[in-house]
Amino acid sequence: MEKEIAELTFIGKAYPDSLMDANASFAGSNQELENDQVFQDFLAEQGLTDQRASLIVFGPEDFMYWYGVVTDQDVDQPSGLLKFRLPSARVFEAEEQTNAAYFDLPLNFELPKFLDEAGDLGAKFQAGLADSPNPYILRQLDLGSKKLTKSLYL
Repeated sequence: MEKEIAELTFIGKAYPDSLMDANASFAGSNQELENDQVFQDFLAEQGLTDQRASLIVFGPEDFMYWYGVVTDQDVDQPSGLLKFRLPSARVFEAEEQTNAAYFDLPLNFELPKFLDEAGDLGAKFQAGLADSPNPYILRQLDLGSKKLTKSLYL
């Protein structure tokens, strides 16, 4: 389904595609941030302990993978974490039920499946996502309800 979403702020850590493991996932990077006490304290202070997100930002020759949380509030990130502003935009959005292990799935399996779903349902997007003015795929998970929301910026 296509919809408009408001500006969001992503707080977490960014990892270049070269840090992807042999399984084409960022499971180790995700676990590194989960083990970071600064991150856990930030989540508790902001009331975000049940939220996780990943963001893929496509570039001309590579991509950056972000892991952390997303909020619609303007918050200051603690030392050691990065902040990335996502613009308000039209997105293709899909939802499913899953758990935190979803973020450890191989990207070369999960992303094409999601892009195929978007195309099959009529979403219009550039085949080369790096050429898009908003080259983002955002995945948000509510750990309490196990609801995963995947958003392809159009």
